[in-house]
Amino acid sequence: MASTKRIIGQVIYAGPTIPQLGLHYGNIFRNGIFPQFYNFIAACPSIGALFIPVKQFAAVRRELNFDIARNMRGTTGKYPELYRAVQKWLADAAKEDQKPQPKGVKVKHHA
Repeated sequence: MASTKRIIGQVIYAGPTIPQLGLHYGNIFRNGIFPQFYNFIAACPSIGALFIPVKQFAAVRRELNFDIARNMRGTTGKYPELYRAVQKWLADAAKEDQKPQPKGVKVKHHA
């Protein structure tokens, strides 16, 4: 976490769902993000870039250009590229039959 820039203030997540973190598109954080997210951001920096100030959300949402089925259709700009980078990272982790879980992070599953 030392090399990862701290995300502070009121931000909203504009990236794909990451079930292992309980993180969904549109989640709002009032005083920065949860500390456990930083290990994932270190593994995939695009995740961190998708935590944006709430006041920028409308512009980013237009750039991402979601269709009615919530598929991201944006083709140009910074945010569609970041969104696709996170999707690729998640897909690559799934292909390797492992969850995107950086060292030092343990996710407990409750029955």
